[in-house]
Amino acid sequence: MPEPVTLGFPGQMLRKLEKYEVLDEIGHGGMATVYRARDSSLDRFVALKVLHPHLQRTSEARARFTREAKSVAKLRHPHILEIYDYSGEASDETYIAAELLTGPTLKDFVLQQRELPAEIAACIALQLADALSAAHAKGIIHRDVKPENVLIHENRCVKLTDFGIAYMVDAHTFTVTGQILGSPGHMAPEQVEGGTSDVRSDVFSLGTVLYFCATGRLPFIGRNAHHLLKLLLDGEYPDPLRLRPSMGAELAQIMDKALSRAPGNRYQSADEMADRLRAFLTEMGIDDPDGTLASYLAAPKEVAKELEQHTLQRLLALGAEAAKSGQVSKAQAALSRVLALDEGNDRALKLLGTLGRRRRVNLVVALVAGVLVLSLAGVVYLSRRETEDARVETKALSSAEQGTSDMSGETARAIETDLPSRPEDEQVAVDETNQADERTKPATPNGRRWVVFKPTPPNVSISVNGSPLKPFGPDFQRVRLKVGNHTFRFVGAEGCCEERAIRRRIPAGARDFELSVKLRYKPARLYLKGPAPADATVRITLPGNRIVTGRIREILKIPMSSLQSSAQVQIRAPGYQTYRTVVKLRAGADLTEHSFKLEREGETP
Repeated sequence: MPEPVTLGFPGQMLRKLEKYEVLDEIGHGGMATVYRARDSSLDRFVALKVLHPHLQRTSEARARFTREAKSVAKLRHPHILEIYDYSGEASDETYIAAELLTGPTLKDFVLQQRELPAEIAACIALQLADALSAAHAKGIIHRDVKPENVLIHENRCVKLTDFGIAYMVDAHTFTVTGQILGSPGHMAPEQVEGGTSDVRSDVFSLGTVLYFCATGRLPFIGRNAHHLLKLLLDGEYPDPLRLRPSMGAELAQIMDKALSRAPGNRYQSADEMADRLRAFLTEMGIDDPDGTLASYLAAPKEVAKELEQHTLQRLLALGAEAAKSGQVSKAQAALSRVLALDEGNDRALKLLGTLGRRRRVNLVVALVAGVLVLSLAGVVYLSRRETEDARVETKALSSAEQGTSDMSGETARAIETDLPSRPEDEQVAVDETNQADERTKPATPNGRRWVVFKPTPPNVSISVNGSPLKPFGPDFQRVRLKVGNHTFRFVGAEGCCEERAIRRRIPAGARDFELSVKLRYKPARLYLKGPAPADATVRITLPGNRIVTGRIREILKIPMSSLQSSAQVQIRAPGYQTYRTVVKLRAGADLTEHSFKLEREGETP
């Protein structure tokens, strides 16, 4: 579905197409142009999607229009775009008249807001899951679920659009094989491979949309098309929880299941995924997801603040309840999310401290039990071996109480375990530089070593092993850690850079271990506002003569190599003078808007 845009010349009828008065263009895509039009028979406004003239004689394009009209006409659902009329296959000009939606695409909305609350991301995914469930019940697989094909309507809900490559299947077989259709960053692996697609393919695509809403980026981003498809087929994407710890482990698990490489490991239906999302929202105290989403869409910033406070109180209550009932993992998950939302939250830290004391007591009990077992075994089998084992266990108890890892062999490994790891994106790697040299150096006392941070840019905050973020600066430049694997998270100030989560092995050595990390600047975002014909083009020249091209009426993402930069902007359109200006851009900042006015050739500015 072409993206909706602000129009240049409202109110003037461009032409008449049968009973429709074509008023102005609201979107432009590869196959069609979408206009705001008035149905003169029923006196209502519609979105009129007209096939491009050069495609009118293309049977494949006309067939796609027919497929979209027939598939959506079967559906009546509050979260699916409604089709009113279709020109028919015999018409000289192929068009579809549909419900006129008022808001931006989900893609543009997420980019504008920069960060959606996790619960709002779940509410959006829930409405889309319900929409897909309705389509699947009618034997329709969408096959192109992506943020660009979701529109926000009346600041109250989302609607799924563009069923142009949907496939209508027999209700009993419910599969389709062969042709590869869809958007590469959102297609299920089986679609890429040209194999069998079914409802679980749409579940995978919905997982990419949920990931995008919750993290602000797509799960699969490649250097080129080949690399993108390889990542998708290998199922390699950044852990969403590391990208944004504040979403919590539960929502991240929902994404991971939806994005499973094998269809059999995913939710087996959109209904099943919807049920899981509802359960998540219910646990977070949201009993009316539609109402919550409508409130947020009407006032995003205000409702986001209210929702954060609600979420914090709910998580603290869940954490306390889980801790009281001995559900340590559940309590830790809830309280960790509290600290991700509110660093230094006193109540969460106290509850975690209580959990830590319980864990140490449990550890001592377990080790003492081990000593007793070994002692009994020694009496029966070997008295001398019993003495040696007891000595080892006693040393382990002492070390556990002191919080050190100065132990050897299997006992040390039993008490101190590495954090679980998973495939990361290309930014995440294991540091093996100079490890051979480091192994020859004497270990530091107690198996610890100073780690010195060298971040670029320096205005970052750092989390070590899941601890609260702490600003890098004179008071925090290094940390003393045990030899072994550790996780680090680097977050740029004011959202200037892409977050980076890495896992490093800190080898033994006498000297400080330098950890150099470079963050990638986020693109600046520019929106050019002004009346201009649909074929107007934009050319942006950046420092170093780097060129970015685009169109008006779309958010332009400008790659940045520094925090701030100036860019030269040119807007060209046939019959108009070239418009030139200079705009100041900032990496990762809120949307920069610039208003312009084109002068016709021969006119005096």
